[in-house]
Amino acid sequence: MKKTVICLLLAALLPLMLLSCSQEQEEVFDLDLSGSTEMNFDGLGLKVIVSFFSGNSAVAGDNILGYPVGTGLAELASDRLSDTEKELNCKITIDYREWSNFSSYFTGSLAAGSSPADFAFITSFDIYSYAKAGYLAGINSQLGDVIDYRDSDKWGSPNLLECCCYKDDLYGVLPAAWPDLIYSSFGYPLVVNEDLISIVGANDPRELYEQGVWNWSTFNDELEKCTVIESGETITYGLTAHSPYFSEMILGSNGVGLTRINGKPVLTCGFYNNPAFFSAAEEVQLIRFGDLSYTYYLAVEGDPVTVTDSFCNGMACYSFMPTKYIFGVYGDVSQKVNNYGIVRTPVGPDVAPDHAAGIYDGMTCSIVFPAINDYLSEAGVVVNKLFEPLPGYETHEDVIEYMRRNNFFDSRDCDAFLDILDHAMYNYFYSAGGDVRNVPATLARSNTPPAEILDQYEGLMEEHFDNAVGDMLAAYSMLFPEQFE
Repeated sequence: MKKTVICLLLAALLPLMLLSCSQEQEEVFDLDLSGSTEMNFDGLGLKVIVSFFSGNSAVAGDNILGYPVGTGLAELASDRLSDTEKELNCKITIDYREWSNFSSYFTGSLAAGSSPADFAFITSFDIYSYAKAGYLAGINSQLGDVIDYRDSDKWGSPNLLECCCYKDDLYGVLPAAWPDLIYSSFGYPLVVNEDLISIVGANDPRELYEQGVWNWSTFNDELEKCTVIESGETITYGLTAHSPYFSEMILGSNGVGLTRINGKPVLTCGFYNNPAFFSAAEEVQLIRFGDLSYTYYLAVEGDPVTVTDSFCNGMACYSFMPTKYIFGVYGDVSQKVNNYGIVRTPVGPDVAPDHAAGIYDGMTCSIVFPAINDYLSEAGVVVNKLFEPLPGYETHEDVIEYMRRNNFFDSRDCDAFLDILDHAMYNYFYSAGGDVRNVPATLARSNTPPAEILDQYEGLMEEHFDNAVGDMLAAYSMLFPEQFE
């Protein structure tokens, strides 16, 4: 890299100029946050914007704080809203907005010098750009007395909070103590049609993992077993996937990531000067363009939704896909596949047999606070109370047990799912721009030698690390230094 990202760590010490700095704000309450268990906001009204990116035709108001209307969890969320209003003597008004018009309203209000809400419950895609523009309040610097971002069970683990980092602070937190919400925001687990596996006579990958042989070589054998050809026509394929998803997961299965080498964050691109990258690249191109290409159903690879439809219709035994298409309100797999499984990606030669990795491009549900905010501290207190664990799900173990009962056919699938989530790597797709994924995407879309692909995008990757990626890693290394040790 021409520039060292370490410089960004020094630059991160410079104070971020927020829009609110230039405006005097009326001091409405003198809050004592030092330990008082009773607060009275004297009927204060607080506005919340709720807006999520669904990827389908879901309507904005068909949820209560992220839960589909009419479900038990939605009722618990509604009760929590009422209880919080009573406990704090405040009124919480929720403005449910379609994702398509949320950003223009949110940024337009702030650019004009007014607050669009006291906090927002949104998809994290634009947190980097909002923080860069000075539109968001810093969680650590401005709300640290109220919100303990180090409480991972409540606000999200460090690897998932990476998407909320910018230069010297954290600009969002995640509702990690509530069931489902953060668990349907990442990718791209390897999903298997267990009934189809049985029909074609292939092996259950769960058992292969337990035997310690769930690796690329075994996976390649299984793809061949799963591909059924009759009278020159392929009836069933081994694998269908959106190619970038497939490529990123194979790279991750050998310890390689955009900002990761062997699972550790790095301040330079993990694709370069890394022998493990070339091993993974060879595996990607073997399946896509080499002797195993006949096992890969490519006809719909450009559209993740259509790929999901093909998997649900029995075109392939395996597929990599976002978890939101597996279960939850958008989960076609859980609704259409009678017996599906979730397994870790088979591992490469440079990692341990139990290695796990995942990818995410953003979190569907995140909590942010506008920088222009007359009631920032009060909003922090409300959020802190509102997103306490729900009744019946008081501990992290309670949430996991709920998922084990409701989302999986086999408890081993739940273990694999959580392992993938715990090791999920942020791919910066929405922060740095789509071309930050050019290296893995090109690996799976072109038979160009991997070394040439690296050369082709080296300047672009340097630029990303000098800008968005470096900006976010600077905060990540400052807030979570133990991750880099």
